[in-house]
Amino acid sequence: KRCIEKFGYTPEHNSAYFFNFREPSERNIFLKSDDGYGVFAVYNVKTALVFMVSEALAPREKQVEVLREAIDTCFSKLAVKKFYVQQDEALKVDTLNSFRGSGYRALRPLFVFYWPVFDMEKWHGDDMTGDDWKKLRNIRNRFYREHSVEVVDSRTVDKAALHRIVDEWTRYRKLVWSVRQKSDRIYFQQYLNLIDSGFEDTTLAKTLIVDEVPSTITAGWEIPGSQGNYYSAIGICNYRYKNIGEIANLDDLYRLKSIGYRFVDFGGSQKSVLRFKLKFGPSFVYITHTYAFMRN
Repeated sequence: KRCIEKFGYTPEHNSAYFFNFREPSERNIFLKSDDGYGVFAVYNVKTALVFMVSEALAPREKQVEVLREAIDTCFSKLAVKKFYVQQDEALKVDTLNSFRGSGYRALRPLFVFYWPVFDMEKWHGDDMTGDDWKKLRNIRNRFYREHSVEVVDSRTVDKAALHRIVDEWTRYRKLVWSVRQKSDRIYFQQYLNLIDSGFEDTTLAKTLIVDEVPSTITAGWEIPGSQGNYYSAIGICNYRYKNIGEIANLDDLYRLKSIGYRFVDFGGSQKSVLRFKLKFGPSFVYITHTYAFMRN
């Protein structure tokens, strides 16, 4: 937490994210450099894979140096086949140039994630006037006309009910992804961990009660070092009601704008999910690459 407070700057530089967002076969490791910088990572003993969580807790000019120290440490002290990193495009270029002749080789990206960001001073989805908002306006009006909706703090909802939302979300996603490759796994344990922690270190945790049924979980936190920008880290629903995803996200954006956040980061996803997020009108989208290093 001290390292986050001093050097944190990305959406995923959050202690609760680090501790809770892992699967049962993984364990957290914190790699602290000699200069006090840090790297969050999870280590899977069975697969011998290390996944770095976001970028290093270090100034931009120290990123490559701290990453190299973390990779050297893992390959020398753990049984590691691959070390995965997630970087924006500019940092990836700097890293690959620096790692030439290092004894490591970089593999092709495993994922390319797209991160939509909303400039709340320019976002007018709360007004929903004009043709651009017609479709979402009709969805919103119809949903509230056909259903009773109550918004509550997720921390006040019975944890078993929140677990059911995760279970229903997981079953739906598995059904939708059943025709995809086996690599398209559904990760859900991280959400159960966060629920059981009481939504530790979140700024906002919200659930929509639809027709008396807890049906959504959205949660996030302020991005460290950003002067109050917000990261929407979690957005899941039970899919019982048509367009419930749109309603949950709109409600989040309304609240975040009323609180006074300037920028809202809606999180990284592949293009299939990005298409859904784009309907809410983000101001721009940035890109990160997840790729691995191996020893030559």
